[in-house]
Amino acid sequence: MKTSGRALGNATRQANKKLRREGIFNIAKRLIATKGLDDFTISELAHEAGVTTPTIHNLFGKKSDIIRELVAQLIEEMQGILLNPPIDPIENTRFHVESVAATFEQDVNFYRAALMSAEHLRLFDPRIPDGLAQQAMQLAAPKKEWYGSGLLLGNIEPSVIMKRVHNSNRLGRIDWVSGYIDLNQFRSQVIESILLVYASDASPELNVRLVEEINKLSRL
Repeated sequence: MKTSGRALGNATRQANKKLRREGIFNIAKRLIATKGLDDFTISELAHEAGVTTPTIHNLFGKKSDIIRELVAQLIEEMQGILLNPPIDPIENTRFHVESVAATFEQDVNFYRAALMSAEHLRLFDPRIPDGLAQQAMQLAAPKKEWYGSGLLLGNIEPSVIMKRVHNSNRLGRIDWVSGYIDLNQFRSQVIESILLVYASDASPELNVRLVEEINKLSRL
């Protein structure tokens, strides 16, 4: 019985520690998102959380460890976004951008903080083989089916299309993280920019649809 009681006590302490850690981590996300990464300090986090600085170090480690944890969560969350996207280029674009924006909306502070952290760690540097830039670039690649069905003509190299679509996503992300645009503007800006890229190599039939969609977005 004593052993069971001790085990129960340990389980309770671990559960409480986990809850306290999650609460402090959420405060860290809010501080980084609102004040910026450079002004975020362990001492302020401890003050806001009502604990001592050694407690923060015990729970998380250094400031860089908190940043890395933010980025790890970002990668884990983003990996599950783009499953079974539509094949049609226009619907595919809308699905991609709407999925990303909807995910950001679930926890604006977290995603702003995580994206700031990723930039700080240079995880979006295209020169890093396993960085986020390489993953994002692959997601931006045009579908082979679009060429096979004649939707895209292939007059422009697929690698160029991929880079331009990636840049559309990247610039929208940077503008949103910097606070220049809100998520509604993010949606319109990124979708419009990607559709303009596809229009540069679209079949006449697809081009008509793309122009119609782009004009709709410009009137929003």
